[in-house]
Amino acid sequence: MDWITNVEGLAEWIRSWGVLGILGSIALNVIISIAGVLPSIFLSGANAIVYGLVGGFFVSLTGEVLGATVAFLLYRYGLQKSKGLKKLGKFSWIQTINGSTRFRKGLAIVLLRMNPLIPSGIINLGAALTSISFVDFLVATLLGKIPSMVFETFVGHDLVYLSENKYRLIISLLAGSLVFLLFWRKEKKRPQQS
Repeated sequence: MDWITNVEGLAEWIRSWGVLGILGSIALNVIISIAGVLPSIFLSGANAIVYGLVGGFFVSLTGEVLGATVAFLLYRYGLQKSKGLKKLGKFSWIQTINGSTRFRKGLAIVLLRMNPLIPSGIINLGAALTSISFVDFLVATLLGKIPSMVFETFVGHDLVYLSENKYRLIISLLAGSLVFLLFWRKEKKRPQQS
């Protein structure tokens, strides 16, 4: 499975599909989202190589949002059918989220999606366990994915073309680190519940 970690090889695979490469890339993103643990940064970088930074961003964003949506629906349907998993809805954090406003539920998804270090599968599964509506999940996912997809597209692209884009890569990595530190610091300041 060397092609998964080889952005250039993945770009060549997408390019070999011609016009259907867009659909192939989106389908691959859906598979990555359903699997829940595979990183999509390599695919975002490959899309940027094949379709350019702007085109690659939109192909990746479409794939990511569609993939998250399919995963959310599959998880929610599977959780509704599973007797054992229904017990998960009794966790206090789920009840807290379910008791919050529609805006706060959506905002939570947006903020989680903005952090490129949180696996999308965890967010999809967590959201499926809550009472957030499908439309709110979709809108929040789209809004939250835009910044993280910009990050993934630039970093994935610039890793391949390091000699040409090393300063932009450094800036992208610093910006991503800043987002992570802001989330970490906010979480650290939160009072511990006993």
